[in-house]
Amino acid sequence: MSLLAAVAGSAKATEVGYGRKFGLGVVIGDPTGLTAKWWIAPTNALDFGLGFWGYGFNNRCMDNQACNRYGYSNGTFNMDYLWQSNIVRGQAQLDWHVGAGGRAVWWGNCGSNCFDIIARAPIGLDLMFNNPGFLEVFFEIAPSFVLVPGFWFEVEGGLGVRFYF
Repeated sequence: MSLLAAVAGSAKATEVGYGRKFGLGVVIGDPTGLTAKWWIAPTNALDFGLGFWGYGFNNRCMDNQACNRYGYSNGTFNMDYLWQSNIVRGQAQLDWHVGAGGRAVWWGNCGSNCFDIIARAPIGLDLMFNNPGFLEVFFEIAPSFVLVPGFWFEVEGGLGVRFYF
């Protein structure tokens, strides 16, 4: 009987999404910035990002291109609804997620086309640990369609870490 209790007690390898519902962290990629995740159901979460457009992989100033639309006066905000499912559970838990959402990008110091609206569909992997049980490391790719000011396809993505409270 105690063996059954030990196995049942180890079913949850992490507190992320179970006992701790809100995570805050950083992401490096496109965009680079802050990230948050709020679990609203056992397999569903809202994912938020606040970034500085033009830093990380999209930094045109680093390779001597025109960089007047990049820097601290530009930013991005995204929100996605995620469906998350378990792949592996043990000392660590590996999940995958897919979602749908949107992103707004604003450009400072510009004369026209200062705002972009983007539809995105993120897919990624989330790694959570038994010890520490408050940590999540994630990787995400988000195929995206820019809707305003024109219509084109791009791919966003990043690697990040969140700490759960």
